[in-house]
Amino acid sequence: MDQALEYWTYAREQFPFLWSLSMNLISAVFIFCLGILVGRWVQKRIRGSRFGGSHLDATLKPVIASTFFYVIIAMTLYAVLIKLGVPASSLIAIFGAAGLAIGLSLKDTLSNIASGIFLLVLRPIKVGEFVDLPNTSGMITEVGLFATTLKTADGILQFVPNSRVWEGRIQNYARNATRQFRLDIGVSYDTDLRRAQSVLLETLAAAADRITDAPTPPEAYVMNFGDSSVNFNCRVWLPSDRWFARTSELRIEVFEALGAAKIEIPFPQRVITMKTDG
Repeated sequence: MDQALEYWTYAREQFPFLWSLSMNLISAVFIFCLGILVGRWVQKRIRGSRFGGSHLDATLKPVIASTFFYVIIAMTLYAVLIKLGVPASSLIAIFGAAGLAIGLSLKDTLSNIASGIFLLVLRPIKVGEFVDLPNTSGMITEVGLFATTLKTADGILQFVPNSRVWEGRIQNYARNATRQFRLDIGVSYDTDLRRAQSVLLETLAAAADRITDAPTPPEAYVMNFGDSSVNFNCRVWLPSDRWFARTSELRIEVFEALGAAKIEIPFPQRVITMKTDG
């Protein structure tokens, strides 16, 4: 033990520069590891369901968590470089040059960040909403700094860059509590059209999930005369939740009502006239 202390004292006295450098290096590593741990802890705490209570939207939590994490990491790197003896004035110049180089080389990434900020400020989408984006659709699970995460109807997780979300068309199915259901259906040319219209209107009005105080009442219009049927367009307002189940049930009710009224839904058909010589 005494011999080890003697070696320790000898190294400090004979190699003060190396001793100071090694201590600073050890301290820098400790500061860096501590910064990573603190950053991860803060990020996890902010992402937690209790952070912010009901006043903080679930859409904002991932972005706030990521922002705090990167700020802590930047402060940690600054402290590490100061501990290693890099002058503060030189760090400002280094960070400025590095920021310019990163900005030029990662312009697409910066575009994603800018688009993410617009998405968070204007709020065209929120976590839990079902949306239709260019080339994909699904339920939003996270709006991050760089990408938006959504879960498709068949359970596939997709990451879409924020720039593509912002620059494309966003069709939000969940923002409004009600939606208008539209159904195109054809009936035979032998059908009494006014009776068919009456049956359709009665079926739509009797729908269990119909919104009674909707902007417009149930509607059924003759839209066009097709090759083998007269085509109606039916419209009724329904709650936007459980959309597929509600609309499927209403389609079945329309089909059964037309069948009970003996109104035919014709198959596609074509009349061919054969001409023969003489």
